[in-house]
Amino acid sequence: MKGAGEALTEDQELMLRLRDGDIDALEQLIDRWRAKAEAYARGMLHDPQAAEDAVQEAFSRIYAARRSLDAKSSFSAYLYTIVKRICIDEIRKRKRFPELPGEMPEELVDSAESEYIGHLERLEKIHALAGLDFEDRRILLAFSLENRPTKAIAEELGMTDGQVRVRLHRIRKRLRRELKKHES
Repeated sequence: MKGAGEALTEDQELMLRLRDGDIDALEQLIDRWRAKAEAYARGMLHDPQAAEDAVQEAFSRIYAARRSLDAKSSFSAYLYTIVKRICIDEIRKRKRFPELPGEMPEELVDSAESEYIGHLERLEKIHALAGLDFEDRRILLAFSLENRPTKAIAEELGMTDGQVRVRLHRIRKRLRRELKKHES
């Protein structure tokens, strides 16, 4: 610490109070240094929001390490060192993961080619469904589109629940096989 007769600066007193757990001391340091630290960070990051985030992170780190604060040191040097390190990390992160220019559209628009392929796939599915006999089509549509339980379908068709489940399995298997033929 300072020698006999040397008074502590206001920042040093606040650092001692913060080290002892006084939250008001942190708030006073924030009030005193936030704007200057944000200006420093803006100069490095060229982004006001990122600068504000960097300074907030710096004060969080200072609070987390409050028990090891050295009141002999200048608080501003301590703060600027932490802000500088955070900004450098942010700059490195930006280089690794650059932002794409412009805004992303809310909804992606399919290309003409993918729309055409989607149309062909839908037609293939319709043709595969049309190849089913009436009862199989009725079971599949009742289960898949109408979300009816297999028990209700079984009652309507005079079958057991197990028979409807087995039939659904076979119908799906047949459709997958039919659609795979069209893929090749």
